[in-house]
Amino acid sequence: MPTHTPLLQMLDRTLLAEIEKATKEHCFSDDEVEALIARCISLGHAELLDDFKARAPDQLAAMREDNEGFRSRCYERWREPMDLLWMLWITAQEIGEAHAHEGPNGTDPLVFDTLAHLHPRALLITSEIMCLLEGGFADGALTRWRSLHETVVTAMFIAKHGHEVARDYRSSIWFENHKAAVALNAVAERANMQPFSEAEFADIEAMRDKAEAHIGRRLRGEWDWASSVFARDRIKFIDLERNVGLDHWRPRYKWASQHVHSAFRRPGELLGMVEAKEPMFQIGPSNSGFIDPLHMTAISLSQMTAAFLLHGEPNLDRLVYVKIIQTLASDIGDSAARVEKESLEKHRAQNCVETVTSEEGSPDR
Repeated sequence: MPTHTPLLQMLDRTLLAEIEKATKEHCFSDDEVEALIARCISLGHAELLDDFKARAPDQLAAMREDNEGFRSRCYERWREPMDLLWMLWITAQEIGEAHAHEGPNGTDPLVFDTLAHLHPRALLITSEIMCLLEGGFADGALTRWRSLHETVVTAMFIAKHGHEVARDYRSSIWFENHKAAVALNAVAERANMQPFSEAEFADIEAMRDKAEAHIGRRLRGEWDWASSVFARDRIKFIDLERNVGLDHWRPRYKWASQHVHSAFRRPGELLGMVEAKEPMFQIGPSNSGFIDPLHMTAISLSQMTAAFLLHGEPNLDRLVYVKIIQTLASDIGDSAARVEKESLEKHRAQNCVETVTSEEGSPDR
Protein backbone atom coordinates (compact mmCIF):
# COMPACT_ATOMS: atom_id res chain seq x y z
CA MET A 1 0.00 0.00 0.00
CA PRO A 2 1.37 3.50 -0.80
CA THR A 3 2.81 5.49 2.08
CA HIS A 4 0.12 8.20 1.70
CA THR A 5 -3.39 7.42 0.52
CA PRO A 6 -5.32 10.18 -1.33
CA LEU A 7 -7.40 10.73 1.80
CA LEU A 8 -4.31 11.03 3.96
CA GLN A 9 -2.72 13.45 1.50
CA MET A 10 -5.90 15.54 1.58
CA LEU A 11 -5.90 15.57 5.37
CA ASP A 12 -2.24 16.60 5.40
CA ARG A 13 -2.98 19.54 3.11
CA THR A 14 -6.08 20.51 5.08
CA LEU A 15 -4.25 20.39 8.37
CA LEU A 16 -1.37 22.52 7.13
CA ALA A 17 -3.71 25.01 5.47
CA GLU A 18 -5.83 25.42 8.56
CA ILE A 19 -2.84 25.88 10.85
CA GLU A 20 -1.23 28.40 8.45
CA LYS A 21 -4.51 30.35 8.15
CA ALA A 22 -5.07 30.41 11.90
CA THR A 23 -1.55 31.52 12.74
CA LYS A 24 -1.79 34.39 10.22
CA GLU A 25 -5.06 35.64 11.63
CA HIS A 26 -4.17 35.27 15.28
CA CYS A 27 -1.05 35.29 17.42
CA PHE A 28 -1.07 31.86 19.06
CA SER A 29 1.18 30.65 21.83
CA ASP A 30 3.04 27.36 21.42
CA ASP A 31 0.50 25.64 23.66
CA GLU A 32 -2.38 26.94 21.55
CA VAL A 33 -0.72 25.74 18.34
CA GLU A 34 -0.24 22.27 19.86
CA ALA A 35 -3.88 22.23 20.96
CA LEU A 36 -4.97 23.17 17.43
CA ILE A 37 -2.88 20.41 15.91
CA ALA A 38 -4.29 17.91 18.41
CA ARG A 39 -7.83 18.94 17.49
CA CYS A 40 -7.14 18.55 13.77
CA ILE A 41 -5.61 15.12 14.35
CA SER A 42 -8.62 14.06 16.43
CA LEU A 43 -11.00 15.10 13.66
CA GLY A 44 -8.89 13.64 10.86
CA HIS A 45 -8.04 10.27 12.38
CA ALA A 46 -11.69 9.22 12.64
CA GLU A 47 -12.28 9.94 8.96
CA LEU A 48 -9.10 8.16 7.96
CA LEU A 49 -9.88 5.15 10.15
CA ASP A 50 -13.35 4.88 8.62
CA ASP A 51 -11.72 4.86 5.17
CA PHE A 52 -9.33 2.08 6.20
CA LYS A 53 -12.18 0.00 7.58
CA ALA A 54 -14.28 0.51 4.45
CA ARG A 55 -11.47 -0.73 2.20
CA ALA A 56 -10.37 -3.56 4.51
CA PRO A 57 -12.78 -6.34 3.41
CA ASP A 58 -11.68 -6.19 -0.23
CA GLN A 59 -8.02 -5.90 0.73
CA LEU A 60 -8.20 -8.82 3.15
CA ALA A 61 -10.08 -11.00 0.68
CA ALA A 62 -7.43 -10.33 -1.96
CA MET A 63 -4.68 -11.05 0.55
CA ARG A 64 -6.23 -14.37 1.56
CA GLU A 65 -6.66 -15.41 -2.05
CA ASP A 66 -3.06 -14.46 -2.76
CA ASN A 67 -1.84 -16.43 0.27
CA GLU A 68 -3.81 -19.51 -0.75
CA GLY A 69 -2.29 -19.36 -4.20
CA PHE A 70 1.18 -19.02 -2.75
CA ARG A 71 0.71 -21.96 -0.38
CA SER A 72 -0.46 -24.15 -3.25
CA ARG A 73 2.57 -23.27 -5.39
CA CYS A 74 4.94 -23.59 -2.43
CA TYR A 75 3.65 -27.08 -1.67
CA GLU A 76 3.93 -28.02 -5.33
CA ARG A 77 7.59 -27.11 -5.26
CA TRP A 78 8.43 -28.90 -1.98
CA ARG A 79 5.81 -31.66 -2.17
CA GLU A 80 8.19 -34.63 -2.01
CA PRO A 81 10.26 -33.74 1.11
CA MET A 82 7.21 -32.26 2.86
CA ASP A 83 5.21 -35.43 2.31
CA LEU A 84 8.16 -37.50 3.51
CA LEU A 85 8.38 -35.44 6.69
CA TRP A 86 4.67 -35.90 7.32
CA MET A 87 5.21 -39.63 6.71
CA LEU A 88 7.96 -39.58 9.33
CA TRP A 89 5.65 -37.71 11.71
CA ILE A 90 2.86 -40.27 11.29
CA THR A 91 5.29 -43.16 11.80
CA ALA A 92 6.81 -41.57 14.91
CA GLN A 93 3.36 -40.78 16.30
CA GLU A 94 2.01 -44.28 15.79
CA ILE A 95 4.97 -46.17 17.20
CA GLY A 96 5.42 -43.65 20.00
CA GLU A 97 1.80 -43.98 21.08
CA ALA A 98 2.01 -47.78 20.94
CA HIS A 99 5.19 -47.74 23.03
CA ALA A 100 3.60 -45.43 25.60
CA HIS A 101 0.67 -47.83 25.96
CA GLU A 102 3.06 -50.73 26.60
CA GLY A 103 4.31 -49.02 29.75
CA PRO A 104 7.72 -49.09 31.45
CA ASN A 105 8.29 -52.85 31.12
CA GLY A 106 11.00 -52.98 33.76
CA THR A 107 12.38 -49.49 33.23
CA ASP A 108 12.09 -46.70 35.78
CA PRO A 109 8.41 -45.60 35.68
CA LEU A 110 9.19 -41.92 36.31
CA VAL A 111 11.78 -41.79 33.53
CA PHE A 112 9.48 -43.62 31.15
CA ASP A 113 6.56 -41.32 31.93
CA THR A 114 8.75 -38.25 31.44
CA LEU A 115 9.89 -39.50 28.03
CA ALA A 116 6.27 -40.30 27.22
CA HIS A 117 5.50 -36.61 27.86
CA LEU A 118 8.44 -35.27 25.87
CA HIS A 119 7.79 -37.34 22.74
CA PRO A 120 4.32 -35.81 22.09
CA ARG A 121 5.84 -32.37 22.69
CA ALA A 122 8.36 -33.10 19.93
CA LEU A 123 5.51 -34.16 17.64
CA LEU A 124 3.65 -30.94 18.38
CA ILE A 125 6.69 -28.77 17.65
CA THR A 126 7.24 -30.68 14.41
CA SER A 127 3.63 -29.96 13.42
CA GLU A 128 4.23 -26.27 14.10
CA ILE A 129 7.38 -26.35 11.99
CA MET A 130 5.49 -27.94 9.11
CA CYS A 131 2.75 -25.30 9.40
CA LEU A 132 5.39 -22.57 9.09
CA LEU A 133 7.06 -24.26 6.12
CA GLU A 134 3.77 -24.80 4.32
CA GLY A 135 3.06 -21.11 4.88
CA GLY A 136 6.45 -20.12 3.44
CA PHE A 137 8.35 -19.21 6.62
CA ALA A 138 11.62 -21.13 6.60
CA ASP A 139 13.26 -18.84 9.15
CA GLY A 140 10.33 -19.20 11.55
CA ALA A 141 10.55 -22.97 11.12
CA LEU A 142 14.25 -22.84 11.96
CA THR A 143 13.41 -20.95 15.15
CA ARG A 144 10.91 -23.61 16.23
CA TRP A 145 13.52 -26.28 15.47
CA ARG A 146 15.55 -24.69 18.28
CA SER A 147 12.84 -25.78 20.73
CA LEU A 148 12.72 -29.23 19.15
CA HIS A 149 16.47 -29.64 19.64
CA GLU A 150 16.16 -28.59 23.30
CA THR A 151 13.43 -31.20 23.78
CA VAL A 152 15.62 -33.90 22.23
CA VAL A 153 18.63 -33.05 24.39
CA THR A 154 16.46 -32.98 27.51
CA ALA A 155 14.97 -36.38 26.73
CA MET A 156 18.34 -37.98 25.99
CA PHE A 157 19.83 -36.51 29.17
CA ILE A 158 16.99 -37.83 31.34
CA ALA A 159 17.09 -41.24 29.65
CA LYS A 160 20.83 -41.40 30.30
CA HIS A 161 20.85 -40.35 33.95
CA GLY A 162 17.66 -41.81 35.32
CA HIS A 163 15.26 -41.32 38.19
CA GLU A 164 16.83 -38.47 40.17
CA VAL A 165 17.24 -36.27 37.10
CA ALA A 166 13.69 -37.04 35.92
CA ARG A 167 12.40 -36.14 39.39
CA ASP A 168 14.29 -32.83 39.45
CA TYR A 169 13.22 -32.00 35.91
CA ARG A 170 9.55 -32.48 36.74
CA SER A 171 9.90 -30.59 40.02
CA SER A 172 11.47 -27.62 38.27
CA ILE A 173 8.03 -26.40 37.18
CA TRP A 174 7.27 -25.25 40.75
CA PHE A 175 10.41 -23.13 40.91
CA GLU A 176 9.65 -21.62 37.51
CA ASN A 177 6.05 -20.94 38.54
CA HIS A 178 7.24 -19.09 41.63
CA LYS A 179 9.69 -16.96 39.63
CA ALA A 180 6.95 -16.14 37.12
CA ALA A 181 4.55 -15.14 39.91
CA VAL A 182 7.16 -12.84 41.49
CA ALA A 183 7.85 -11.24 38.11
CA LEU A 184 4.15 -10.75 37.34
CA ASN A 185 3.32 -9.19 40.69
CA ALA A 186 6.24 -6.79 40.35
CA VAL A 187 4.79 -5.20 37.20
CA ALA A 188 1.11 -6.14 37.37
CA GLU A 189 -0.16 -2.59 37.74
CA ARG A 190 1.95 -1.18 34.88
CA ALA A 191 1.20 -4.19 32.70
CA ASN A 192 -2.54 -3.89 33.36
CA MET A 193 -2.60 -7.49 34.63
CA GLN A 194 -4.32 -9.03 37.62
CA PRO A 195 -1.68 -9.78 40.28
CA PHE A 196 -1.74 -12.97 42.31
CA SER A 197 -3.54 -12.46 45.59
CA GLU A 198 -1.74 -13.07 48.87
CA ALA A 199 -3.49 -16.42 49.20
CA GLU A 200 -2.67 -17.45 45.61
CA PHE A 201 0.95 -16.40 46.00
CA ALA A 202 1.18 -18.28 49.29
CA ASP A 203 -0.05 -21.45 47.54
CA ILE A 204 2.56 -21.03 44.79
CA GLU A 205 5.28 -20.46 47.37
CA ALA A 206 4.15 -23.51 49.34
CA MET A 207 4.41 -25.70 46.22
CA ARG A 208 7.88 -24.33 45.56
CA ASP A 209 8.92 -25.10 49.15
CA LYS A 210 7.41 -28.59 48.92
CA ALA A 211 9.40 -29.26 45.74
CA GLU A 212 12.56 -27.96 47.41
CA ALA A 213 12.05 -30.33 50.34
CA HIS A 214 11.34 -33.20 47.94
CA ILE A 215 14.54 -32.85 45.91
CA GLY A 216 16.72 -31.47 48.71
CA ARG A 217 17.72 -28.17 47.12
CA ARG A 218 16.38 -25.01 45.55
CA LEU A 219 16.61 -24.72 41.78
CA ARG A 220 17.51 -21.25 40.56
CA GLY A 221 18.46 -21.41 36.88
CA GLU A 222 16.57 -22.79 33.91
CA TRP A 223 18.79 -25.85 33.66
CA ASP A 224 19.62 -26.34 37.37
CA TRP A 225 17.45 -29.44 37.44
CA ALA A 226 20.45 -31.16 35.80
CA SER A 227 22.98 -29.95 38.37
CA SER A 228 23.14 -33.25 40.30
CA VAL A 229 24.94 -34.80 37.34
CA PHE A 230 27.57 -32.09 37.25
CA ALA A 231 27.87 -31.53 41.01
CA ARG A 232 27.66 -27.76 40.56
CA ASP A 233 25.09 -25.02 40.12
CA ARG A 234 24.43 -22.70 37.19
CA ILE A 235 24.16 -25.32 34.49
CA LYS A 236 23.88 -24.18 30.87
CA PHE A 237 22.20 -25.93 27.99
CA ILE A 238 25.53 -26.56 26.30
CA ASP A 239 26.53 -28.69 29.32
CA LEU A 240 23.63 -31.02 28.54
CA GLU A 241 24.47 -31.05 24.85
CA ARG A 242 28.04 -32.11 25.59
CA ASN A 243 26.93 -34.74 28.07
CA VAL A 244 24.71 -36.53 25.53
CA GLY A 245 27.10 -36.05 22.60
CA LEU A 246 25.03 -33.49 20.68
CA ASP A 247 27.32 -30.49 21.11
CA HIS A 248 28.20 -30.73 17.40
CA TRP A 249 24.71 -29.26 16.86
CA ARG A 250 25.75 -26.11 18.73
CA PRO A 251 26.53 -24.04 15.57
CA ARG A 252 23.10 -24.85 14.16
CA TYR A 253 21.46 -24.14 17.52
CA LYS A 254 23.16 -20.72 17.68
CA TRP A 255 22.16 -20.09 14.08
CA ALA A 256 18.52 -20.84 14.89
CA SER A 257 18.75 -18.64 17.98
CA GLN A 258 19.49 -15.57 15.86
CA HIS A 259 15.84 -15.51 14.83
CA VAL A 260 14.61 -15.53 18.43
CA HIS A 261 16.20 -12.23 19.44
CA SER A 262 16.46 -8.79 17.90
CA ALA A 263 20.16 -8.68 17.02
CA PHE A 264 20.96 -6.93 13.73
CA ARG A 265 20.99 -9.13 10.64
CA ARG A 266 21.28 -8.19 7.02
CA PRO A 267 18.11 -8.96 5.02
CA GLY A 268 19.96 -11.24 2.61
CA GLU A 269 21.00 -13.58 5.44
CA LEU A 270 17.47 -14.90 5.90
CA LEU A 271 16.75 -18.37 4.56
CA GLY A 272 13.78 -16.95 2.71
CA MET A 273 16.15 -14.72 0.75
CA VAL A 274 18.76 -17.28 -0.35
CA GLU A 275 17.44 -17.32 -3.91
CA ALA A 276 16.74 -13.60 -4.23
CA LYS A 277 18.47 -11.88 -7.14
CA GLU A 278 19.01 -8.65 -5.21
CA PRO A 279 18.88 -7.52 -1.55
CA MET A 280 15.42 -6.68 -0.28
CA PHE A 281 13.43 -6.81 2.94
CA GLN A 282 11.32 -9.93 3.39
CA ILE A 283 8.03 -9.18 5.17
CA GLY A 284 5.99 -12.22 4.20
CA PRO A 285 6.26 -15.79 2.87
CA SER A 286 8.96 -17.13 0.58
CA ASN A 287 9.35 -20.53 -1.07
CA SER A 288 13.14 -20.48 -0.60
CA GLY A 289 15.48 -21.95 2.01
CA PHE A 290 13.60 -25.07 3.06
CA ILE A 291 16.44 -27.62 3.00
CA ASP A 292 17.89 -27.07 6.46
CA PRO A 293 14.60 -26.72 8.38
CA LEU A 294 13.22 -29.85 6.71
CA HIS A 295 16.31 -31.99 7.25
CA MET A 296 17.12 -30.72 10.77
CA THR A 297 13.52 -31.28 11.89
CA ALA A 298 13.53 -34.81 10.47
CA ILE A 299 16.79 -35.69 12.26
CA SER A 300 15.64 -34.25 15.59
CA LEU A 301 12.28 -36.02 15.49
CA SER A 302 14.03 -39.30 14.70
CA GLN A 303 16.45 -38.68 17.60
CA MET A 304 13.57 -38.02 19.98
CA THR A 305 11.68 -41.11 18.89
CA ALA A 306 14.78 -43.28 19.16
CA ALA A 307 15.50 -41.97 22.67
CA PHE A 308 11.98 -42.98 23.71
CA LEU A 309 11.82 -46.36 21.97
CA LEU A 310 15.30 -47.51 22.95
CA HIS A 311 15.12 -46.58 26.62
CA GLY A 312 15.65 -49.74 28.63
CA GLU A 313 15.96 -53.07 26.83
CA PRO A 314 14.97 -52.57 23.17
CA ASN A 315 13.30 -55.43 21.34
CA LEU A 316 13.62 -56.31 17.66
CA ASP A 317 10.44 -54.47 16.67
CA ARG A 318 11.60 -51.18 18.17
CA LEU A 319 15.03 -51.53 16.60
CA VAL A 320 13.37 -51.97 13.19
CA TYR A 321 11.15 -48.92 13.78
CA VAL A 322 14.16 -46.80 14.72
CA LYS A 323 15.94 -47.90 11.54
CA ILE A 324 12.87 -46.90 9.51
CA ILE A 325 12.64 -43.40 10.95
CA GLN A 326 16.38 -42.85 10.61
CA THR A 327 16.20 -43.87 6.96
CA LEU A 328 13.25 -41.54 6.39
CA ALA A 329 15.18 -38.67 8.01
CA SER A 330 18.09 -39.24 5.67
CA ASP A 331 15.78 -39.51 2.65
CA ILE A 332 14.18 -36.17 3.56
CA GLY A 333 17.53 -34.39 3.47
CA ASP A 334 18.42 -35.92 0.10
CA SER A 335 14.98 -35.15 -1.31
CA ALA A 336 15.01 -31.51 -0.17
CA ALA A 337 18.44 -30.87 -1.68
CA ARG A 338 17.45 -32.45 -4.98
CA VAL A 339 14.10 -30.66 -5.14
CA GLU A 340 15.69 -27.29 -4.57
CA LYS A 341 18.31 -27.89 -7.25
CA GLU A 342 15.85 -29.21 -9.82
CA SER A 343 13.13 -26.66 -9.16
CA LEU A 344 15.32 -23.58 -8.90
CA GLU A 345 16.18 -23.49 -12.58
CA LYS A 346 12.54 -24.02 -13.49
CA HIS A 347 11.29 -21.39 -11.07
CA ARG A 348 13.86 -18.85 -12.16
CA ALA A 349 13.10 -19.50 -15.78
CA GLN A 350 9.43 -18.87 -15.09
CA ASN A 351 10.26 -15.93 -12.81
CA CYS A 352 8.21 -17.39 -9.97
CA VAL A 353 10.60 -17.76 -7.05
CA GLU A 354 8.20 -15.88 -4.79
CA THR A 355 9.06 -13.57 -1.94
CA VAL A 356 6.88 -10.90 -0.37
CA THR A 357 9.04 -7.83 0.26
CA SER A 358 8.72 -4.30 1.51
CA GLU A 359 8.54 -1.50 -0.99
CA GLU A 360 12.30 -0.94 -0.78
CA GLY A 361 12.62 -4.02 -3.00
CA SER A 362 10.66 -5.27 -5.97
CA PRO A 363 8.24 -8.06 -5.05
CA ASP A 364 8.64 -10.99 -7.39
CA ARG A 365 4.99 -12.05 -7.45
